[in-house]
Amino acid sequence: MMKKAIVLLLCLLLLWMTGCSGDQTGDIFNRPTKPGTETTHAAAGTLPTSAETTAPAATAAPVSTVPTEAPTQPSTAAPTEAPTQPVTEAPTAAPTEPLDPWTLMGESLFEQGSYTDDYGYQYSYSYALPCVNADTAGARDINAAIDSTFGTMIRQAKEGMEQHLTLALSSVGYYGAVWEDVLTLVVMGSWDWSFTDYGVYCYEASTGRVLDTPALLAKMGISQEAFLECCRVRFRAYFEDMYKDIPADQREEYGYSMFLSRVDGPEYVNLELKVYPNENGELVVIAPIVSMAGADYYYHPIILDLHP
Repeated sequence: MMKKAIVLLLCLLLLWMTGCSGDQTGDIFNRPTKPGTETTHAAAGTLPTSAETTAPAATAAPVSTVPTEAPTQPSTAAPTEAPTQPVTEAPTAAPTEPLDPWTLMGESLFEQGSYTDDYGYQYSYSYALPCVNADTAGARDINAAIDSTFGTMIRQAKEGMEQHLTLALSSVGYYGAVWEDVLTLVVMGSWDWSFTDYGVYCYEASTGRVLDTPALLAKMGISQEAFLECCRVRFRAYFEDMYKDIPADQREEYGYSMFLSRVDGPEYVNLELKVYPNENGELVVIAPIVSMAGADYYYHPIILDLHP
């Protein structure tokens, strides 16, 4: 009996102690988990609920902030078909009129006046020089050639006037001629011994080049052989007509036959002759016809009967 009483007392003591312990802990199942099994809370400040405190220890999956579907980006791939662009047609150039060669003829110098030399002789003079108004190598060459020949004559005459010398160059003038796209400037310088010097300058306006005698013949479709033969015939005929009044019995006395033999020689008939086309397309040659008196020859414009 004594033993039973002691066992009963011990059981009561144990129950009392257990009741005291439950008051301190609140819930016998609410115990700390083992190290390494703590509950990991979600991101973004989410607090654990009471269910999380009683659930078996496990690692909660973090809440993903990445969208489940990537936003649609604009495609950079080349389009399968190029966008249709408006068709821009090149403006049609207005038709241009052929250049009128007459518009290229200008004047680089004009002077006129009177002059008295130391001997009291009075002179009137007039100097005019033409030019080609174009920015081309051909135009510059022609203008330089005119100045080199006739400009030099004028400058020398003016120097003579400054020294009160006899004025030999009375005038320098010019005229123009146009055939197709060719502008010709014919310059003449007149001296006091009744000699007139000529300069002939042919300019092809469409190309800006100078046409010498061979080039002009080629442009007009005239062969060089036909040109030279025609010059020989015409120069001889011109000389014969010029001295036709010399009596036949006096011709030998004047040396007529000797002069006539020189007229059509290579010294006077060659491809350096000064030629140009007139407005009718006829070839004009400034012919140096041998003279029986005065200068060795004098220039005479002659129209040649030549056709391509």
